[in-house]
Amino acid sequence: MNLGERLRAIRKSRDFTLQKIHERSGISIATLSEWENNNRKPTIKSLTRWATSVGIDFWDIFFEYPSEFTPTVEEIDMLVLFRQLAMKDQEHILAILKLMAKKH
Repeated sequence: MNLGERLRAIRKSRDFTLQKIHERSGISIATLSEWENNNRKPTIKSLTRWATSVGIDFWDIFFEYPSEFTPTVEEIDMLVLFRQLAMKDQEHILAILKLMAKKH
């Protein structure tokens, strides 16, 4: 599988449209399409933005993991929002999640 096919497969496995990735990453839809069709190669910086927009680590683009490690759309949304928070707010959210997890 080449890079464009991998990007498309990851995007589709998360039920994302090119529009949704554009909204999250700021990368134009035309550029995203060119990547998926192997008409243009992304830079490392752009691929990092792409990975963040779909809620995965940069290296996950190149390595496959078992499906139980594949985040849901809701988990990706939470991650995107979490990364927008200040570090102190992230610490508070993590503390709350840990408390909630102990109850179950």
